[in-house]
Amino acid sequence: MAEVSIITPIYNGSKTLQETYESVIGQDHKDWEWILFDDGSNDNTQTIARKYSEEHPGKIFYYEHTDNKNFGTAYTRNRAIEKSQGEFIAFIDQDDIWYKERLTHQLGIIKNHKECAMIWSPALYWYEDRTFEQPVLIDNIKINSGIYKPGELVELFLNDLRSTPLPSASIIRRIYFDKVSGFEESVKGSEDVVLWIKTGDKFDIYFDDKIIVKYRKHFDSTLRREHRSGKMNEWNLIFYKWVIDFIKKSNYDKNILKDYEFTYYTCLKKIAAREGYFGSRKKLINELNKFPELKKKYGKDFVLDLILPFSIASKISAKFRFVWFK
Repeated sequence: MAEVSIITPIYNGSKTLQETYESVIGQDHKDWEWILFDDGSNDNTQTIARKYSEEHPGKIFYYEHTDNKNFGTAYTRNRAIEKSQGEFIAFIDQDDIWYKERLTHQLGIIKNHKECAMIWSPALYWYEDRTFEQPVLIDNIKINSGIYKPGELVELFLNDLRSTPLPSASIIRRIYFDKVSGFEESVKGSEDVVLWIKTGDKFDIYFDDKIIVKYRKHFDSTLRREHRSGKMNEWNLIFYKWVIDFIKKSNYDKNILKDYEFTYYTCLKKIAAREGYFGSRKKLINELNKFPELKKKYGKDFVLDLILPFSIASKISAKFRFVWFK
């Protein structure tokens, strides 16, 4: 049985998968298995992944959903992990690149800190024409490497999603992954953030400030495509609702709750706006009727949104909040 299981959900990744493959094969730590699980690709990604599996039997494993269905990243990652056996679970997305010492470095640390559920590091954000280091800050100050007790990182994650762990720079112990019930399959686009929140809420986490992954930012990424299609707003709505429910049940700063409730309301308007003037108001009413607490809290905004164009209503609401009655 391999010590670490590497998990990669793949979907139309033929342009970048070869570089990811080379970075995995080139790891100086060799006790791993790699699970490639296709999520309904319609390019030649499946052919490429099968080839890797055939060339490395017992080392690289390829799976796909029945009837080539697309279920989303959370569902696919969970199914991939069910196929794996390692004590540790490492992630790499189909367009990212590990430095050759990535596994050796992080495994060396987490094995020396058996109380830690996971370890994560910042990434080098890698654009075609530039790079920059992922900011991991609390009050504009870089956090230090070391162990963070349950809850200590959760407010950081909630306050600044840019500072959350990237899957490709994280390793979690299987036992703790199972204890938090893995990825939330109802959440898309931010399912990794939910996993880190659930883990950091209950268990120790180790943060290490050594950059060991290049996180590719490009026009054809899944999140960029869904942003362009508008589907990301629908995904965000589910994520924001999950966070709101989580904070309500916790002892974390309730000011964060206010921020997410307002963001939820704003996101809901973006979705409703696609329905035209009258259709958008009907959709806004129907959706807020499912969330009466929010409807009551933003009653004044709701009235303005019913009688004015959303853009004008938002400007007036902002004046009320930040200028006239600040």
